[in-house]
Amino acid sequence: MKEISTELFYKIGESANDGYFIYNLQTENFIYINTALAHIWEVDKESLLQKPKLFLGKVYSDDVEHVISCYEECLEDMEPKKYEFRLGFENSREKYVKVSLYPIKDEEVIICGIAEDITVERHNKLLIDQINYRKNITLEVLSHDLKEPLGMMKLTASSMEKEVAKIGDKNLQKSLSFIVDMCDRNTRLVRSVINHEFIKSNIIEINKDRLELVWELKDALRYYRRSRLSNVRNFKFSSNQDKIYLSIDGMKFLQVINNLISNSIKFTDENGTIGVTVNDVGNAVVVSVYDNGRGIPEDMREGLFERAEQGFRAGLVGRDSGGLGMGIIYNIVKLHNGRIWFETETGKGTTFFVELPK
Repeated sequence: MKEISTELFYKIGESANDGYFIYNLQTENFIYINTALAHIWEVDKESLLQKPKLFLGKVYSDDVEHVISCYEECLEDMEPKKYEFRLGFENSREKYVKVSLYPIKDEEVIICGIAEDITVERHNKLLIDQINYRKNITLEVLSHDLKEPLGMMKLTASSMEKEVAKIGDKNLQKSLSFIVDMCDRNTRLVRSVINHEFIKSNIIEINKDRLELVWELKDALRYYRRSRLSNVRNFKFSSNQDKIYLSIDGMKFLQVINNLISNSIKFTDENGTIGVTVNDVGNAVVVSVYDNGRGIPEDMREGLFERAEQGFRAGLVGRDSGGLGMGIIYNIVKLHNGRIWFETETGKGTTFFVELPK
């Protein structure tokens, strides 16, 4: 019966698109590798059987430490696990693979595995996340660009309305009052759209992927620097490492950062500074968003993350701000097993800190 089972397994393995392998920990050799695995790794099947180190040798250099820690975790727990990592090839070409490991302890310890090439799926997801995130940034930038002229129109119309009242021209007064009312309505509409998008895009479910955080945050800030906001705000970025990898829901976490940056913009004067810092502190990563704006009033500091729509407060130049996002931000950070806090000083600025475990 064992012979038949082995023969059937080999037939299934050779007809499969996914890679199958069986590895013996005692001999440190592969007992079995199918053709699909060799194809995914882009090495000769016999070479992989004779030189098992080629398996790790094809792993993308930045992911080697990650793969080793995954392997050690699987052996320590002796339970089925799933991991994702990249393979590296010439000309900086990459492949994303998902490997399912099944450790089995009998007379000897063996690991059975299935490897899937998920490169297309992963690239598509990254592209969708980038499009969604940039859409959210674009809405914030558009919000600022629309509300600024609406605010100026309202101030101008209000000033004219007072002067016209002295003349007593009722028709002109009505027209100016209409302009003021329309400016108010459209300002509220713009903010309502932003808040709706923020809530809709942050339904509290997370799907973690391993991301390079320094590049992602730089890319996000780069978008602000390319917008018209760079003419009236200074955007800064710093990190204590060139690359920092973390398992997070990239879309939702970057929306947290986007919301914090957006709040900083609203409460910072023209030519003020808004910065993002990311630091690897050993067992965790700390991302901070800071500004040198007006700070958070003392009466709003307590319970800031519990506020919803009631927590709205006036921004600079009549801009409103959503404390609406703070509860969502807090929940997203908590779902990542992290913590968020802030330091603020009236008239000198605010820094929000988000700490996420590795």
